[in-house]
Amino acid sequence: MSEKEMKNIVKEYLKEVKSKLPEWLKDKKEHKEILAELEEHIWSKAEELSETGQPSINSIRMAITHMGKPESIAKEYKRRGTPKFYITQEMWPVFIKVLVIVFSVIIGISIITQVVNFIFGNVDFGELIGGIIQGIQIGCLSSFAIITIIFVALSMEGYFPEDFKSKKEREKYKEQLEIAREEGIPISEIKKKPTKPFIKPIGEIIGGAIALAVGVFFIAQPIPAITSLIDPEFLLYLQFAGLFILIEGILDLSRGLIGNRQMFAHQIIHGITIGIKLASISVVILMMNRPDIFPILVVNEPGDALINIGIAPEFYGIFRGIAGLIIALVALSTIEDFYKIYKAEKYKI
Repeated sequence: MSEKEMKNIVKEYLKEVKSKLPEWLKDKKEHKEILAELEEHIWSKAEELSETGQPSINSIRMAITHMGKPESIAKEYKRRGTPKFYITQEMWPVFIKVLVIVFSVIIGISIITQVVNFIFGNVDFGELIGGIIQGIQIGCLSSFAIITIIFVALSMEGYFPEDFKSKKEREKYKEQLEIAREEGIPISEIKKKPTKPFIKPIGEIIGGAIALAVGVFFIAQPIPAITSLIDPEFLLYLQFAGLFILIEGILDLSRGLIGNRQMFAHQIIHGITIGIKLASISVVILMMNRPDIFPILVVNEPGDALINIGIAPEFYGIFRGIAGLIIALVALSTIEDFYKIYKAEKYKI
């Protein structure tokens, strides 16, 4: 058989290998280097296996057999990363970040959708709570299953987070690695070293102190002359609201005192804050369902005592709309806490 025919056999084999290589090997230069090295091994092995010392059709075929099936060669490149469950350790942080973002969006959408339905009278109060819980459960479970399958597949293909970056970003990262090696900087700090403080401690402390004062005021209700005019049920709701504000104030104060350290502690605090915010929505929903007890304190004439005239029935719809807007804003604010949990990962050393 002629040399051209032997080259065609090698070429077909390399073509099949190339088709089996993982997608993250998109760089043509990298493809060429892998295939060129493999081709060199085939010809070298063919010479070694030939009786005459020159490649022949039989020695070429034996060399290719020795190299292994294209799937086996490609599998070696897919064995990239450190195993961690069914998702590699390298892809695990990205997996968690995607879950946090998707879950926060689902929670926000579920709450806003049900609140809007409640405002327009499509659901009653019981259906509102049930709809929110059901929406969150179905959305989170289905998205968890889909995202997990995707990341398992990516891990099996040997993907790393940097494979999703542009060529320019990868080159910049390589330059950073070279600088790190030259200057003796730990490579793990290249991406995790913060460029600016994670939080402003003074702002968190001041905000936490204000929230503490407001929470204590709502719970203590220290002005009997006013509270005696207000419906006891509304005062009870106000105390519950004060409790939630007080807890949030303590959490804000804790973040300020921790400062830009202990990122895991920040993540735990933000996780608790999410739970407190979602729980506080129940107080607003209860108030939304009882517009008749909401106080409107006025003075008819100068020198007269305060009186509680309440909300006129024709304004109940507006009241419920404002309450619904507050619920939506509180729900959306949890997304910021989810983002801060994700952001804190970048600041861990």
